[in-house]
Amino acid sequence: MFESAFLQMRLKEANLLRAGTTLLGFSGERVQPLGFITLPVSFGDNNDHAISMVNFAVIRAKSGYNAILGRTTLNSFGMVIFTPHLCAKFPTSSGIVTIRGDARQATRCFQIAAQLVVNRMDPRETQPVTP
Repeated sequence: MFESAFLQMRLKEANLLRAGTTLLGFSGERVQPLGFITLPVSFGDNNDHAISMVNFAVIRAKSGYNAILGRTTLNSFGMVIFTPHLCAKFPTSSGIVTIRGDARQATRCFQIAAQLVVNRMDPRETQPVTP
């Protein structure tokens, strides 16, 4: 979970469990989490949903996303992801539930994430090398 989402939920750093663990970022950099917290996560609607307690590492980093759910979390819900269709399916006591993503919002998150990567790039890496 990114710190911005953690703060938007009005959670306090005092709620975080400290750990001497370092995470490995997507580009290989080492990231020191601010701490860890367990929160309830629910998928579905009021009529048909599943809920589970999920462990989050809270990190200070810029992102177009609020949190990244890993395979362990998705598997705990029995969730199957259909990326091309922007949807996921998972079982509940009353049947299979389908949740659908928003293509515009997904595109916007991707654009923000891509821009953050471009802004961090070394300008020397973006110019062609001439002999």
